[in-house]
Amino acid sequence: MIVIPALDLRDGGVVRLQQGDYDRETRYALSPVGQARAYRDAGARLLHLVDLDAALEGGAGNLAVITEITGALDIPVQAGGGVRSEDDLARRLDAGIDRVVLGSLCVREPERVVEWIDRYGADRIVAGLDVRPTDDGRWIPQAAGWTEAGETDLFTLLEQLCVGGLVHLLCTDITRDGMLAGPSTELYADLADRYPDLRIQASGGVGDPTHLEAAAATGVAGCIVGRALLEGRVPLDLLAGPLTGTAS
Repeated sequence: MIVIPALDLRDGGVVRLQQGDYDRETRYALSPVGQARAYRDAGARLLHLVDLDAALEGGAGNLAVITEITGALDIPVQAGGGVRSEDDLARRLDAGIDRVVLGSLCVREPERVVEWIDRYGADRIVAGLDVRPTDDGRWIPQAAGWTEAGETDLFTLLEQLCVGGLVHLLCTDITRDGMLAGPSTELYADLADRYPDLRIQASGGVGDPTHLEAAAATGVAGCIVGRALLEGRVPLDLLAGPLTGTAS
């Protein structure tokens, strides 16, 4: 498993939100380009970016900053936030983003996502599914900044996307996002067991290196780390991975 550093961008700066709440923001006095370079220099193999402005309001958002970052790095960059049309997708690919993360569209219009996988290639598209557990044990993908629940459960949606050629899945348990309390290991182990051909990225909850070991033990291909890296809770040298894990 590789560790994937994440930068959330808002108003041109680096921030973190707790559980996706724009009113619970922590802003870091960092240069997005400089921090991206620091992660690359530490051995990161992939950088994950989230454009919070575009996710909230659509449009270009932080695309100018993202273009600076892609131009400054020689490692792949994946980015999500605000893709509502094929023009949005094309603009991000033109900006040097290697993989575009699609979130709400996967929930609302999975058939369109399948069309884009066929048109642009499976390696250019990541299904970014933010999920919330239900009382009966199901996982329900969310849309519209986590304010809108999808009509189908996670595994039903994934069956449709995988038949359509999906290769990359980024799955976030939103109850753990930004909370530093550990990843949702049972969810990721279940995903890895059901979909052995998917390249799964775990996201949400990592607060220390033991959480990364637990994530690695589930069989996921990567684990996204944002706040814990920014605050020094996870050392930069772990970016050089890969990591093998032990069950917890």
